[in-house]
Amino acid sequence: MTSRFRWDTAAAGAVALALIFWGHLGNSAALPAHLFLAAVGAPLVVIDLAEHRLPNWLTLPAYPVAGALLGLASIAEDDSAAAWRALAGMAILIAFYDLVVRINPAGMGYGDVKFAGVLGLYLGWAGWDALVVGTLAAFSTGALAGLVLL
Repeated sequence: MTSRFRWDTAAAGAVALALIFWGHLGNSAALPAHLFLAAVGAPLVVIDLAEHRLPNWLTLPAYPVAGALLGLASIAEDDSAAAWRALAGMAILIAFYDLVVRINPAGMGYGDVKFAGVLGLYLGWAGWDALVVGTLAAFSTGALAGLVLL
């Protein structure tokens, strides 16, 4: 990792995301899972902006941790359908992002594909509509950022 990475910026982002999740989820059993996503997501944003990569040391361990936390939330809420949707969301987003990278390799890298599965777990757990809207929001945000850069 280069010296451009700022842990203080990542920590501030994680705190901000955690507050957003807390405000929206309240006492939800999924709150620990969402706090974990905030803790992993914030440094990934900082690293991606600085280095244009998503390192394996952050993306790959997120799978078992997120899966376990969301699985426990599904058990606590007695909602096995959420767990199955999470797994399906993971598979769908990995396949979709892989297809996008194969069509346009210059548009994104395989780090994005690897982290898409983690996001698919969360979006699938939240519901099919969240999976679709979240995926569209990610691509819309990327397109908007591209337009701003032009």
